Amino acid sequence: MPSLTEYYGRAKYGFGNMNPVDMAQMGEDWMIAAATGVGVGLMSVALGGLDKKVFGFPVPLDGVAAGVLGFAGLQMRGTTGQALKLASVAAAGSAATRTFEKFFKAGFKVKGDFEDLGSMGISGHRWHGDHLLSDVGFGAGAQDALVEAAKYL
Repeated sequence: MPSLTEYYGRAKYGFGNMNPVDMAQMGEDWMIAAATGVGVGLMSVALGGLDKKVFGFPVPLDGVAAGVLGFAGLQMRGTTGQALKLASVAAAGSAATRTFEKFFKAGFKVKGDFEDLGSMGISGHRWHGDHLLSDVGFGAGAQDALVEAAKYL
């Protein structure tokens, strides 16, 4: 079994052997992704949202921006092309996040609060303090006064 000193040595070796060129490249990549996020955010504010209906179908505008940036990045050579391809990946990540968030919200509708989910027992009963409340569904039954007050904030 490795000792704490061995784990410390492995961690120190790992941090000490990072390539400074790779670290700088990663920083530049993060800056490009952040700038893309700023652009997508500005586009969302200016257009009133990123989902627009085209011929009755919802079209994610950040997905369209990802395609345009990727196509332009593939046509260009050098660092500009690489930057545009990276920006395309960042915009595609934004579109994918929003699309799957909507999908999961539609598919996993949970009625109630997270407090209710955490206090449910194995058998479907809910604990409230020292009392066991049986046959209680999500969002029903007695709750802590603080939770009730927080709902109205």
